[in-house]
Amino acid sequence: MPLQHIKTLIIALATGAGAALLAASPVAASPIGTFTTKGASTFVSAPKLHPPKLRTLGPANTKKLASGYFMVANFPNLTKTQPATGTAQPMVGQSGPLILDSHLQPVWFYPVPTNVVAFGLKAQTYKGKPVLTWWQGVISNVGATISGEDVVVDQHYRTVATLTGKDGWVLSGHEIVISGHDAWVTAYKNINNMDLTPYHGLPSGVLTDAAVQEYDLTNGKLLGTWDALHHIPLSQSQTAPAPVLVNGQAIPWDAYHVNSIQLLGPGKFLVSMRSDWAAYLVDINQANLDASNIAWALGGKPFAGVQTFAFGPNASFQWQHDVELHPGNVVSVFDDACCVFAQGKFQAPNGPSRALVLKLNMGNHTASLDAQYSRHPAVDAAFLGNTDLLPNGNVAVGWGSQPFFSEYSKSGKLLLDASWPGPDLSYRAFVQNWVGTPFFGPSGGVRKAHGKSTVYASWDGATQVAAWRVLAGPNGKHLTVVVASKAKSGFETAIPVKGSFKAYKLQALDARGRVLRTSGTFPKPKAPSTSPGFY
Repeated sequence: MPLQHIKTLIIALATGAGAALLAASPVAASPIGTFTTKGASTFVSAPKLHPPKLRTLGPANTKKLASGYFMVANFPNLTKTQPATGTAQPMVGQSGPLILDSHLQPVWFYPVPTNVVAFGLKAQTYKGKPVLTWWQGVISNVGATISGEDVVVDQHYRTVATLTGKDGWVLSGHEIVISGHDAWVTAYKNINNMDLTPYHGLPSGVLTDAAVQEYDLTNGKLLGTWDALHHIPLSQSQTAPAPVLVNGQAIPWDAYHVNSIQLLGPGKFLVSMRSDWAAYLVDINQANLDASNIAWALGGKPFAGVQTFAFGPNASFQWQHDVELHPGNVVSVFDDACCVFAQGKFQAPNGPSRALVLKLNMGNHTASLDAQYSRHPAVDAAFLGNTDLLPNGNVAVGWGSQPFFSEYSKSGKLLLDASWPGPDLSYRAFVQNWVGTPFFGPSGGVRKAHGKSTVYASWDGATQVAAWRVLAGPNGKHLTVVVASKAKSGFETAIPVKGSFKAYKLQALDARGRVLRTSGTFPKPKAPSTSPGFY
């Protein structure tokens, strides 16, 4: 990698930009979503889909897992480069929102174009109906967001809304939270020609302001912005601006880095700021607060006029992600605890990365450790990650820049440990319930070898399929003979077929044996074939 790219990447990661914040950086020579199919899934019935293959590390206790699916979205770790060229390693499989079952088999996969990557798949409710949301956008080879949009699809996987930033703000991949008809999102904007010398920066530097914004999802109108610069002093940042130009350019100072939002009521939200090592409870409607609108702060430096909490033993966090307040004044947070940047390189991490559960005492303003969940051996997540407290008491953990996600029992027993292939990562890993009924039908393919035929059946995103039935005949107009049936197995089910036929159709059956949908006709090849199949 050229020296200037290395410098830019180091500063980007050091300031916490991770995958979000250097708009002036050079764009990658090859698409950021470049992928290889080696190590990825390939399907006869859906040859255009190549999700990565995940594996479990050690035995998995699937019976103890919380109900629901794993909601993830894979993209490349930009710090993983090829020794020969210095360029980023290609992803294993395509980037895109991905739903996985308890056996890590794909349930739904939507590959995004190779010039963008996807973050943050989550099930939410929009206009009273279930939807899926994620961010997809263009990032450079040094992790800078060039552009991005939030996407909303319904249970049929039709796009019902997309959202892009307004008034110079760029939507980052950290968060979208839907409330009614509106969406609350994370965004950033670079502000030029700022005097950063009070913070040991340049006299004409660039500051990256970070914000929580509210948009009307029905028309994309920006309804309001609460930005960090106008409410939180720059002195609260745990980072420092770059003191020198790089290639004649001022590197943006990511002094705040908003990376999670939790809505707690009208005009009230909890916002995590990675670069401050703090989460702030903001209430824009509370008259007795000062201009900061901050009711209290958890973590970070002392903040004049703002109530803070004293941490108990082993309860503090650094470089955190995904801070949420739960009933009983319980707070969950992913503690990256990594990494201080000094003298041109990353220093030793503050401690191993972990999922934290804290208990707040609102009377004496203390925060004590309630539970923690760590990997063994320990890992240091330099960026990203999440802690998801599940309804049955389990805890799902996305390990950020480390290629793993896990599910634990409340007592800390590891139930499942999943590993991504190659340089693939997922920003977060949620466990959520979802019912998908695609607007498109099932797809099928057939292969013949050694005089025997096998039909392959899949229906991307259909969650109610229990079994498959194969119809066959001499042509597409006469498919009345049921030649085989089989219980659904994974994303694609292989169904042996006896006899010789020229045309096939598939019927997807629910648990009661009722037909959900019938596929289109697909032909049986006359000879063994290695072509990708039919779709």
